Amino acid sequence: MIHVIHSRAVGHRRGLFRGPLTTILLLAFLGTFAQSRTLDFTGPFGVSGILLEGNRVTKERIILRELTFHEGDSLGADELYERLERSRQNLLNLGLFNTVTLLPTFLGPREVFITITVNERWFWWPTPILRFADPNFNTWWLTKDLTRLNVGAYIYRYNMRGQNETLFAKVQLGYSKEFGLNYRVPYVDKNQRWGLGVGGGYGEQDEITIGTVDNKRVFLKTPQNNILRYWKAGAKATLRPAHDLRHSWGITWTDATVRDTVVSRNPEYLSPAASQMSYLSLSYSLVLDQRDSRAFPLSGSYGQLFLERHGIGPEQPDVTALKATVQRSWKRGGRWSFGGSLNGKVSSGSEDHYYLQEGLGYDKYLRGYEYYIIDGQHYFLGKANVLFALVKPRSYRVEPIPFEAFRTLYLAVYLNAFTDQGQVWDHTHGSENFLANHWQQSYGLGLDIVTSYDQVLRMEYAVNGLSETGFYLHFTQPF
Repeated sequence: MIHVIHSRAVGHRRGLFRGPLTTILLLAFLGTFAQSRTLDFTGPFGVSGILLEGNRVTKERIILRELTFHEGDSLGADELYERLERSRQNLLNLGLFNTVTLLPTFLGPREVFITITVNERWFWWPTPILRFADPNFNTWWLTKDLTRLNVGAYIYRYNMRGQNETLFAKVQLGYSKEFGLNYRVPYVDKNQRWGLGVGGGYGEQDEITIGTVDNKRVFLKTPQNNILRYWKAGAKATLRPAHDLRHSWGITWTDATVRDTVVSRNPEYLSPAASQMSYLSLSYSLVLDQRDSRAFPLSGSYGQLFLERHGIGPEQPDVTALKATVQRSWKRGGRWSFGGSLNGKVSSGSEDHYYLQEGLGYDKYLRGYEYYIIDGQHYFLGKANVLFALVKPRSYRVEPIPFEAFRTLYLAVYLNAFTDQGQVWDHTHGSENFLANHWQQSYGLGLDIVTSYDQVLRMEYAVNGLSETGFYLHFTQPF
């Protein structure tokens, strides 16, 4: 979208001002006028136009949707800069751009023109899969068993048609075989509020975890292949009534089958004494996201409420789970940032379906307990961080790189001091796992490296509540 600035030229006639005295008086008048006009640049400012640059693929409406101001708005000076910064953060959080710059040009004491310059990322990503079958890299490193690796590839197409649509296919072999196809479109209506997503996949495993004893996973593998097979298909509708607020409603169909050996070892793995289980799941999610960065937040807040129901109708599971997350970060000065998060889960019925039960040790975990799984029906987890920027966030241009999408390199390095607190409540197998039903805590130091395309590497030394120490690697943000 290009808005033409209409200049207001003042016509003059030759010889209108003559003589040195007239010139001096004129200069004095213009100086006084300029000084008064400078002092008067306090707003409110009317946004007279918006110019977009650098969006070779991304459609204008996708960018304009993220702005917290519009052409014709009238904003005070402080409000103007606050909205410019929040708009910049919104655009970066799309994951479509390496850099975003919003430059105000003041056309007068009451008028401003905004130029938005973006540097687009690469949108085709044939991404190789090299993942660990264990909950984290540190657990896998204990054995270094190459047979416990998942290998394959994702083929991502981000920002299809310039509309921020995402299509990806997954082919994974190795320890777990998975094949899937997903499509997401963020907006299907004119007002860019409603979005849709659909997807499905198939998976199979030759080995599964059928339980935990002493907070270690108990594995089961049979001579035959495919001890577990499952199909999944689902759809999701999303609503974004405001920049920071999102609702989503999902429906998923799952069909899972295990061999009889699994039923004999753990009759409640799928459903009591059943080797096959098909069910519908319904979910609702409410998200309020005001973070400066989703990849590695330094300021802002995040909250999520997630309600999920497994089983609709007879002969289906009767499992309901409610999860809540609150995260807040505060930036102090140019180098310091403080952050904390609270996570909680309560569930009903999951004790009869191990397949649908998950405590701490997978996506959610206490740092310093990477070698343990704390299963249960309910949990609470609190985390606190203090960050100091050893290398302040900065983007670098490397012109010799042949592709424009990769010429902008981002780097930030942080020293991290942290502590985690939490507990898991297990009413069925708590007596077999000494960490369940007891308060756990840890603390430690780490080094966090954040690079281009939202890549994060965390190297942490932690001490847990058992007085055990360890050095751990992670590839996601701490919250």
